[in-house]
Amino acid sequence: MVAVGMPLPKVTLWEDKPNQNVDLPTQGKIVVVGVPGAFTPPCSSHVPGYVANEKGFEAKGVAGIYVIAVNDVFCTAAWKKALEGGEQSKVHFLADWNGQFTKGFDATFDASGLLGPLRSKRYAAIVEDGKVTKAFVENEVTDVNVSSADNVLKSL
Repeated sequence: MVAVGMPLPKVTLWEDKPNQNVDLPTQGKIVVVGVPGAFTPPCSSHVPGYVANEKGFEAKGVAGIYVIAVNDVFCTAAWKKALEGGEQSKVHFLADWNGQFTKGFDATFDASGLLGPLRSKRYAAIVEDGKVTKAFVENEVTDVNVSSADNVLKSL
């Protein structure tokens, strides 16, 4: 599972449209937020905190916030537009369309019967120079406590 010392998986993700590739920065400080699925009620209550607090994260030296979901890029792009403030935000909504990033972070769980067989556990990670320096992993994927934007921001 996502833990201190883990390197970022070297996987290309997509943002906004197919083949608009994004490689996460390996220099500086970023926040990576893993969510089970775009548009799900817990995820749609989790991510707005990061959008609302993006300036607070910037003030603490965070160069970017990357929300990663095991969804297709059309879904993640539509979700960003649907969330209040999302379209104007610099928060990146990335599609881990085949779950390779999530597998590389050892953050998968089987959500068969609800969302599909491979989904991401809910977590947030502070990453500095390509390695996790702090990890915030929820015990239950429906919980939004440990990995909340407020909690992560307080830790910086």
